[in-house]
Amino acid sequence: MLNVAGRRIPYLIGIHLPFWQYDIPDKTVQTAKSFNSDANENETGWDRLRNMYSLDEYGNRSPEMHFAVQATFFGTFVGLVYGGSLNSRMAYVNFMERNQATAFTNIFEAKRKLQDTVTISFAKGAYHWAWRIAFFTGSYVLLTTSIAVYRGKSSLLEYVTAGTITGAMYKTMLGPRAMLVGGAVGGVFGGVAGALCLALLKISGTTMEEIRYWQYNWKKSRDKRIQSSMSRVIQQPTDIEMLHDKKVESLEVQEQEVKKSKA
Repeated sequence: MLNVAGRRIPYLIGIHLPFWQYDIPDKTVQTAKSFNSDANENETGWDRLRNMYSLDEYGNRSPEMHFAVQATFFGTFVGLVYGGSLNSRMAYVNFMERNQATAFTNIFEAKRKLQDTVTISFAKGAYHWAWRIAFFTGSYVLLTTSIAVYRGKSSLLEYVTAGTITGAMYKTMLGPRAMLVGGAVGGVFGGVAGALCLALLKISGTTMEEIRYWQYNWKKSRDKRIQSSMSRVIQQPTDIEMLHDKKVESLEVQEQEVKKSKA
C-alpha cells in the first residue's frame, strides 16, 4: 500500500515530476539473483548468530557487529554533548545567580572559578548521560540485530522485543515495578522506531536482509582488493631495490673479472 501511495502522490497533488520513479530494484538483475542464489537453506539461526559474533579471515568484525559498535559510539557522543552542554549551562546560570554579591580579589579570580565550575559540571553531565545513552543505544541495536539475524527476516517483533528488554534492563536498579514501566515504555518507543524503519524499507523496495547481504559483500570485496594490492606491492620490487640489485650484479661481475685477470 505504501508503494502504491508513493507512486500516486505526485498525481494526486497535480504535480508531474519527470524524475519521480518507482524506486524498487528489479529482482531480475544479476545483483538480486546473486542474493537469492547465495541464500543457504540449511543454515540455522544459531549458525547465523555464530557468524555474526565471529571474526572473518582478516580479523574484522561482521557488518552487524560493526553497526552495533558504531551505534554505541554514536550514542556515547550524543550523551557527551547533550549531558555536558546541559550541566555546564545550568552551572553557569547558578554561578552567576549565587555570586552576584560575592567579592572576588580580581576579575581573573572570578573567571577562573567560573571556568572551573563550568568544566567540572560539563564532565559530570557528560559522564551521567554518555554511558546511559550508549548503553541503551548499543543494547537496543544489538538485540534488534541479533533477533533479526536469528530469525532470518526483519519484522516489528525484534524492535518491540529489543525495546522492552532494554527498557527493563535500564531500570533494573529501581526494582520490579520500575522494570515493568521501563519495559513498557521501551517497547512502545521501540515499536515506533521499528515501524518507521520498516516503512522506509518498504517504500525503497528493499529488505534489511538484502542491505546486510550487500554490506557484507562490499566489505568482503574491499578487503580482498586491499589484500591483493598489498601482495602486489610486496612482490613487485621498488626502483631502489632494482638499482641495488643492478649495483650488486655489476660488483660481482667486476670481482669475477679481477679474479680472472689475476689467474
